[in-house]
Amino acid sequence: MIKRLLLFAITVSQASLIQAAEWSVAGGINQEMAYDDNVRMQTGDDKRSSFIYEFLPRVNASYKAGNVQLIADAAYGIEVYTNELEDKRQKINTNVEGSYQTQQVNYALNVSYNNQPARNTAADDTGNFNSEGARTNWSVSPSIAYSMTEQDTLSTSVQYSQSLYSDAGVTLNSQEDNSNVGANIAWGHRWSEQYTTTLSGNVTFYKSDGALRQTTNKSYSVTLGNSYLFNEKWDVYLDAGYRYTDSENTQLGFTVDHTSQGFLINSALNYTGEVLSSGVSFNQSMTPDGNGQLNQRSSVAFNVSYQLTETVSTQLSSSYQKTKSISTLVLNNDRSNITASAAINWKITEYIFLNASYSYRWQDEQPLINAVATGNASSNRIMLTVGYNWQGLTLSR
Repeated sequence: MIKRLLLFAITVSQASLIQAAEWSVAGGINQEMAYDDNVRMQTGDDKRSSFIYEFLPRVNASYKAGNVQLIADAAYGIEVYTNELEDKRQKINTNVEGSYQTQQVNYALNVSYNNQPARNTAADDTGNFNSEGARTNWSVSPSIAYSMTEQDTLSTSVQYSQSLYSDAGVTLNSQEDNSNVGANIAWGHRWSEQYTTTLSGNVTFYKSDGALRQTTNKSYSVTLGNSYLFNEKWDVYLDAGYRYTDSENTQLGFTVDHTSQGFLINSALNYTGEVLSSGVSFNQSMTPDGNGQLNQRSSVAFNVSYQLTETVSTQLSSSYQKTKSISTLVLNNDRSNITASAAINWKITEYIFLNASYSYRWQDEQPLINAVATGNASSNRIMLTVGYNWQGLTLSR
């Protein structure tokens, strides 16, 4: 068997060498200078303000040869604070995508690695902006898509991801490492050039094995998706489905079993014009968090951008998000988050741009133990970004 696999790999590599190949590399550097009046989203005397400087270089590379394609991205950044109570932070983000296309089958593989301060993802994770820890997340997802006819496609994929926290298991409020594995099978039918329907089934297993909390969740869902392109400017899609979740939670030696049901929704309406673009979306999905729980997250978002001149553009965006625990009756992570931002971008040259922005965020949360009084906090941030985009090099033979 091993000999056959080696022979197949050698054959594919030799075939790709015979065909024309293209290599490309590009990148850029961003420097961000910001002021945040509440870095940790606290209230009263616990509020901390700081000037923040971030240096973020990135590089992108790709390779194409016949039916083979490979794309890789990597970025590394450092955050430095003038507030001496804040530590210097780092960001690492890498992603690799590979695919092999035959006449009827497309094989793909995606691998990603991300490391950043846990509070940078708190709105979508634990809601704990006061964390000192870092969150490391990595994932791998192979997939296969088979074109049965010109209109019908059958696809399947497997996803595995893991989130690790540098402060896991330290205290009762510390964040817990967790893993997530899922499998999906879907059938898609293209009724016309404008209209496509997709029916999919998904099963997901989530596990958090912390020092104080252990959680296991099994979730099953079925969704029906519809995508319609009205014209070159307008498009709409709506994915709606049903899910069933079975949870087992162990906290300080006590075990609580819990089941829940609900709907999954992913919808958006987008407009893309020559000078004006906008979009509105509504989503409801399930996401695990570093508190050892599974959450239902509902959100509505709006964005608009306008091209003032050939070199100057503006953007406005806002969102409201509601997070509710669905895996336990004892602990919860229920909260509401609002974000709003405005920005103006100036393309100084083909390679250099300047961006000035303002953002507002607000959170109203219910602490981990039920029946504890709620609290809310907000912050304001102004930021100036100077960036350089390198167009890169392309080589082909």
